[in-house]
Amino acid sequence: MNRKILVLSVLLALLMLSGVSFAQEAAPEDALLIWADGERAPLLTELGAQFEEEFGIPVVVQEIGLGDARDQLLIAGPAGEGPDILISAHDSVGQFVANGAILPLTLDEEQAAEFTASSLNLFTYQGQLWGIPYAQENIALVRNVNLVPEAPATWQEVRALTEQFQAEGTADYAFVVQTGNTYHNFPITSAFGGYIFGLNEDGSFNVADVGLNSEGGLAAAEWLSGMYTDGLMPPDVNDDVAFEFFTNGDAAMFVTGPWFSSRIVEAAEAGGFEYSIDPLPGAEGGMEVGSPFSGGQGFVISAFSDKALEAETFLLDFVATTEFMQAIFDQGGRPSAFVSVDTSADPNVAAFNAAGANAIPMPAIPEMGTVWGASDQALTAISLGENATDAMNNAVVLIQDAIQLAQSGSRVVTLVGSLQDEAGCAGDWDPACEATVLTDEDGDGVFTGTFTLPAGDYEYKIAINQAWTENYGAEGAKDGANIALSLAAETEVTFMFDDSGETKVITDSVNNPS
Repeated sequence: MNRKILVLSVLLALLMLSGVSFAQEAAPEDALLIWADGERAPLLTELGAQFEEEFGIPVVVQEIGLGDARDQLLIAGPAGEGPDILISAHDSVGQFVANGAILPLTLDEEQAAEFTASSLNLFTYQGQLWGIPYAQENIALVRNVNLVPEAPATWQEVRALTEQFQAEGTADYAFVVQTGNTYHNFPITSAFGGYIFGLNEDGSFNVADVGLNSEGGLAAAEWLSGMYTDGLMPPDVNDDVAFEFFTNGDAAMFVTGPWFSSRIVEAAEAGGFEYSIDPLPGAEGGMEVGSPFSGGQGFVISAFSDKALEAETFLLDFVATTEFMQAIFDQGGRPSAFVSVDTSADPNVAAFNAAGANAIPMPAIPEMGTVWGASDQALTAISLGENATDAMNNAVVLIQDAIQLAQSGSRVVTLVGSLQDEAGCAGDWDPACEATVLTDEDGDGVFTGTFTLPAGDYEYKIAINQAWTENYGAEGAKDGANIALSLAAETEVTFMFDDSGETKVITDSVNNPS
C-alpha cells in the first residue's frame, strides 16, 4: 500500500475506533474542495468519486479559470473559504510562495521518475517542489515543407529566404511572427543571446539584470527591425493572422504551440501540403538554436487548507497515475508531463517536445509580471519603425522602475484603456503612462483623476504600479472585465478608484453620476 494511503487509512481507523463516523460526519463544508477549469473539472469529479468510495471523504469540484483561481486563492484562502487543491500555471508559483499560499510537496525517487524532469523543474522554486505537473508546452517553428524543404539553421537564413521568395514571387513572406508578443518572439531574442533576467550564482534570477537590452537582446531587436523596415515581415499579426498567412501559402513558416496541433493537421490535409515542426533557428554569432519558453500546468495544495494530508494523498495516489494523466492528455491541447502517457494520438507531440529540448522555464517569479507590458510595447514600436535600441532601452527602464516600485511598497494607480491616447498617452492600454496616473489627494486611499475625452466608445480598467501584475476591472474584480464608457459628446470625466479596503470600487462620473 502506498505510504500516503497507509497514513490516511490509519487516520480513518483511529477516527472509527474513537466512535466517530468520518463518512457520516462529512458534510459539504468538510469535503475536499478542488478548483479546476471547465475542461478538467469533469475528470476530477469522476476521480473524486473514486476517492470518496475508498476513504469516505467527499470531493467537490468547482469550475474556475486558472487566472481567477490564482487571484481568488489569495483573497479567499486567508478567510478560510478557498480550496484545498487547485490547478495552476507554473508561473504563478513564485507569487503563491511569496504570499505563503501553497504547500511544498515531496516525491520519492520512484514517484519523481514518473514525470519528465523538465516538468518538475517548472514547479520547483527556491529548491522545493510546489506542484504536481500534468502538462508542459513550448512553441516551435512550423514549416510548409513544399515551400521550405529544409529547416533554416539561423534567423539570417530566414531573412535570406524571404528576400528570395519576394524576388521570385514564391510567397509574400518566408516567416511571420506575432507582433508585440514577447512570448512568441522570445526564441529570436534567445537565439541572439538575449534574455529576460540574469542568474545569480545559486541559480536564482537576478531581477536587477534585465537582458532585453543586452548585446544579444539588441541584436535580436535589430534583426526584427530590419525585417519590418525592409518589408520582409508584416506588422499587426496575431495568432489567427499568422495561421491564416501560413494556411493560405502567403507565408512559409510561423511559430506556435501544441494548442494549434489539430488545426495544423487539418489545414495541411485541406491544402494538400506537407508540414514539419522544427526547433527554432539559431543566429550567426549567437546560439546554435533559439530557446523558447517552456510552461506547464499542474495541481497545487493551498497552504490555507486544513486537509493537507487528504489533499496530498489525492494528488500522489489518484492524480499522479497513468490512467488519469492519460485521460487529461486525451482531452487534447498539451503534451503530458507524465512519461508513461501514450501520446501517439497526436502526431505532433514528439516534434513539439523535441523543439523544446533546450527550452527555458518561464520565470515563475512575481517580477515577471513587470516584463510583459513593457516588452510587448517595445516589440510593437519596433514593428512600427521605432529605433530598436531606443525601444528596448525604454522597455528595460520601465521594467526596472516597476520592480523598484513594487519592492518599495508604494502604490501607483493608473487609468488604462482605449481612452489613454485621447488623455495624453503615446498609446492605449499602457500601465506605465504617466499622463493617466490617478492621485490620492487626501491620503485616504481614494485615487481620482479628471480627463477631457472626445465623443466615442471606450473601455478601461485600473493598473497598479505601472504593470499588469495587479489590475482591477468591472465591479472592482482583480483581473476583471473591462469597464465600458460611452460619450455622446466631448466630456470631462472624473474617474475614482477606492484602494482603501478589500473591495476595490471603480467609478466614473458618467456611468456613476453623483
